[in-house]
Amino acid sequence: MLEVNVLLYQKRRWCPYFPARLVVSVVILVISANGIATAAAQDAATPSTLPGETDTSRPCFDGRLRIRDLEGADATLQAGLERIARLGEDWEEDARLFAIRLGCPLLEIGYQWEATFFSESAQAFYSTDTAEVLAAEADPRTIPTLETADLSILSIYRSLLRAGYTEDSQLGALGGVTIRQSTDAQPFGPPSAPTGDIYYHVSVLERGEVIDVWIAASDGTIYRYESES
Repeated sequence: MLEVNVLLYQKRRWCPYFPARLVVSVVILVISANGIATAAAQDAATPSTLPGETDTSRPCFDGRLRIRDLEGADATLQAGLERIARLGEDWEEDARLFAIRLGCPLLEIGYQWEATFFSESAQAFYSTDTAEVLAAEADPRTIPTLETADLSILSIYRSLLRAGYTEDSQLGALGGVTIRQSTDAQPFGPPSAPTGDIYYHVSVLERGEVIDVWIAASDGTIYRYESES
């Protein structure tokens, strides 16, 4: 189940728990992902701005995040955390933060922060962007709480540039930036990524390819799934 969860972060809205009845849908998404990603990469060459928007240098000017947009995202982090904390508290008193996501607001420029919370009393996950509540089967003691004190989107912006990615490269429309703690019981990232760290996951659309990377919060190291030779 955990391997399926990692795959879902790459191919659909970021949700930590995946009901078994949707397995068929996931398989279809995986099969079609390459074609969708290629089309998205081609569209990136001639982006369309949002209605009334003329400044293509602004974040999410066409509803998509780009690597360059990550440089200024930290200025909105605190307000975003405060907003999603209120949403979590409104859902359940014991809600604790499991993961957060940075994306684009609907039909607006700027940044949008969303989150997934876990409640032991409800034994469920709650997504603030969809208001969806999904039952959790894992032992609550194995579900980590995401600590936010040292989060920095600027650090992953710099890591991506050091790795050779270009500033104008788009990030996956459904993924944006997903931030989550990786543990032995709840791993997040490829097998090469050590557990016990927080990882930032992005899908980069570059040169007609979708490149999924996980960036370690501790040192900025980038990890990817390696294809078998």
